[in-house]
Amino acid sequence: MMRLSLLMLTVAAMAACTPATEEGTAGNATVETNMTTVNCPPAGESGDIEIAPGLSARIIKTGYGRAAVNGDYADTNVWLWHYDEAADDRRGRFVWESGDNVFQFQIGAGQVIKGWDLGIPCMLEGETRELVVASDLAYGAAGRGESLPPNTPLIFTIELLKLTSPE
Repeated sequence: MMRLSLLMLTVAAMAACTPATEEGTAGNATVETNMTTVNCPPAGESGDIEIAPGLSARIIKTGYGRAAVNGDYADTNVWLWHYDEAADDRRGRFVWESGDNVFQFQIGAGQVIKGWDLGIPCMLEGETRELVVASDLAYGAAGRGESLPPNTPLIFTIELLKLTSPE
């Protein structure tokens, strides 16, 4: 009985983290699950969502499923560019895409850059989101090979295909 009540509470809490309008602005909600609390910040007038210092998002396509929380396994399609303030779409040099291969990781487990662990919670299944990630939330002073030099801010387009609970 207690497990059923906890499940119902979790489902109700996750539903609170859905976008508020068809324009793709996110609602301001807090999602609580067994051991995770996720703040879902609202979108500003520009449609950008300030998630943390050095990390912002913009919803490109509104999702339809439940909201991502730490611990979930996320199946994604990914496109990566260097961030370029001067470019019309802020996309500089193209770096990588997942292509036909689904990129899967566990949210909040440190398997990806910190910008992802902070920027993916609250995404809905089916959502496509653009993340702008400062270098200290990406690969920082170390960089990652020739394609990602040290101190390079990045811009990702992430399509959240599917979420799987770890339970």
